[in-house]
Amino acid sequence: MMKKMLLGVAFLIWSQGALASRPYIEYQYQYTQPNGDVVTIIANGDDYFAEQHALTGELVMYDETAGGMVYATVNEARTKLISTGELVKSSDYDPFGNRYIRRRGMSTESKEEESSESKDTKLGSETEQKSVSLLSPMEQAKQRASLASGAVRGLTIIVQFPDEAGSMTQSQVDSFLNDLNYTEFGNDSSIRGYFQAVSGGKLDYTNTVTRYYTAKHEKSYYTDDNYQSHIRGRELTLEALNWLENTEGFDFSTLTTDDNGRIMGLNVLYAGETDSAWSRGLWPHMARLEPGFCADNVCTDRYQISNMGNELKIGVFAHETGHLLARWPDLYDYDGSSNGSVAGFGLMGVGSVGEHTITKPVPPNGFFRYLAGWDSVIELNPELNAEAPQGELSHTSESHSLYRWSNPQRQNEAFYIENIHQSGQNEYQPDSGLAIWHIDPDGNNNNEWLPFVQLEHADGNRDPENKLNHGDNTDLFESGSFDDTTPNSDTAAGTNSRWSDGSHSGLSIKEINALGLTASFQAGDEVAIEEYYSGYLYHHEVQIQPDGSWFYYDGGTIGLELSGPSNADFDMRLEQWDGYDWVLVGISQSYSSEESINYTANAGYYRVRVYSYSGSGYYQLKLTK
Repeated sequence: MMKKMLLGVAFLIWSQGALASRPYIEYQYQYTQPNGDVVTIIANGDDYFAEQHALTGELVMYDETAGGMVYATVNEARTKLISTGELVKSSDYDPFGNRYIRRRGMSTESKEEESSESKDTKLGSETEQKSVSLLSPMEQAKQRASLASGAVRGLTIIVQFPDEAGSMTQSQVDSFLNDLNYTEFGNDSSIRGYFQAVSGGKLDYTNTVTRYYTAKHEKSYYTDDNYQSHIRGRELTLEALNWLENTEGFDFSTLTTDDNGRIMGLNVLYAGETDSAWSRGLWPHMARLEPGFCADNVCTDRYQISNMGNELKIGVFAHETGHLLARWPDLYDYDGSSNGSVAGFGLMGVGSVGEHTITKPVPPNGFFRYLAGWDSVIELNPELNAEAPQGELSHTSESHSLYRWSNPQRQNEAFYIENIHQSGQNEYQPDSGLAIWHIDPDGNNNNEWLPFVQLEHADGNRDPENKLNHGDNTDLFESGSFDDTTPNSDTAAGTNSRWSDGSHSGLSIKEINALGLTASFQAGDEVAIEEYYSGYLYHHEVQIQPDGSWFYYDGGTIGLELSGPSNADFDMRLEQWDGYDWVLVGISQSYSSEESINYTANAGYYRVRVYSYSGSGYYQLKLTK
C-alpha cells in the first residue's frame, strides 16, 4: 500500500517531560484505501494529535473496522470524533467545483488533552539526570541542554525490507549526516555542518551509520494501520538493535550517553515512503523504547524514526535532533489555536519545514543556544549586575553572545536580546532586526498569550498568535524603541517590556538601528519623570492635580507621594477616565498627611484628587511616571 508523503510543517508545554514532535500544517499525504482508491488527506497538528480532513474539507479519521480513512463527525461537546463508516473516495472531490473549507473539529482543550495522552503513551516520563536531581526545572533544562556540546556521537540505523530495498546508499546517508561540505538534494549543509554553524563550533555531532539491516517481515507488516505507530516502530527498532549487537558485533560504548548512561542520539531511517495513515504503522515519530535495550554498559532512551523516500532533507532531522540531544521543547501551539509566538524565527518553532528552511533551517532561538552553552550572556539589569553596561550597545548577528534583562523578583523570567540579520544561517528568517525574546518558565505554548518563549513582535500585530502567518518582515525591531509604551502595550500579552504579571520591568531599549549585520541601541533603566505640585487645603476641601486638570500616560508605573501638615489628615485618590466618568484605581488614606500610591497603569487619562479629611495647611505632591 503506497502512500506518498508530501512536505509538511511542524507544532510546548515546557518541562522535563516536554513534548517532542514534528509539526504538520496543511500537510498532505496520499493514502490507499482497502479498495485500492488513492485519496489525499490533509493533517494539521503534530506527531501526537492531528486533525485530518479530506480535500472537500470534511473531517476524516482512521476506522479499524473499515480498515481505512472514513468521514467523521464531532460530538456535540466537541471532545471526540465519531466515524460514519463511509470510506473517503477520491471521486468525492471535484478540483474544478469544490473549495477546500475545513470543517470545525474538536475543541482546543480536547486536542491538547489527546496530544498529552498520546505523548505519555509514546514517551512516558522523562528520566531525571542523576547529576541534577536537586536542581530547579530551569537549571535541569540547562544541565541537560549543555550535554549538546563538544564531540557527540550518535547512531543511525538504515533499514530495508525483504520486499523493498533501500534506494539510498549507506554512503549517501553518511554524507547527509557527517560531511562538512554537503549539498546533495539541495541541502545547504549536512546535519553535522548545521549544528557546527549554529553552535559556533561548540557542538560536533556525528553519526555512525550502519549498513542496511533487512527487517524480519515484509514492509506491510510494519505499516499495518491497525497498530499505533510506536508499536511497530519500537518493534522494528529493537529488531535492528539486536541485529547490531548479535550479528554485527557493534560496540555501543562508542556512542555518547547522558549522565544516566543512555544513548543521546538514536535514529532509524527506513526505505521508501511511510505507507501508513497518520500516527499508524510506521508514521514518522519520536518515542521511547519499551522494553529498553542495553549493551556494552549503555542503554537506549528516546529514538526517532522516519522514512527516507527518494531524497533526504536536513530540516526535520535537525528539529528532531534538538529534541534528542538538548531536550529542547517544541515552540508551536499543540492545540491548533495559533501558530505560536516564535513561529518561523527558530528551529524548534516552524523554522525547519518551510520551502527554503527544509534544506537550510534557521538557528535555535538565542535563549536555547544559551541553555546549551553555545552563547554567552551579558546581564543588563543593574539590580543583578553592578557592572551592567548602559548607554549605547551593539550586537552582531551570529556572534554567539546575547544581552539579558532578568526579573530580580521571579527567578528565570527574563528578556533576551540579539540581532538577527538575513545572512549566513539566518538567511531564511522571516525578517531582519533586533529580536527580543521574553522567557517565562511557567509559560505554556498552548496559551499563545503566555508561552514559554515569546517573540516580542515589533509591529504589535502578533500575526502568528492570531494564526495569520508564521512571521513576516515587520516582526523584528529595525528602529524605534521597546519599553512599556511600545504600541499594542495595553495588556501584559502585548508587545512591551512588562513582566508576565503586568508589572514594570524597568527595561528600556531606545534609538534602535538594526538595518545591518550589527545593530546598535540604547539600553538601560526606564528613566522616571518626576513632577511636583503644591497647594493649600482647607478643612474638607478637595483639589484636582495636576493644576486642576488631568494628564495622559502611555502606560507603566504611576508613583504618587503626598506630604502635608502634621496636625492634619490629608488623603488622595488616583482616578482614570473610562470614557464616561472618572473611576477610582488607587487610594491612600492613612491617619496622617503622608500618603503614597504605586499603580501599574495602562495607557489612558488620569488625575489625582487630594482632599482634607480634617485640618488645613500646605501640601506637596510628587508625581513619578
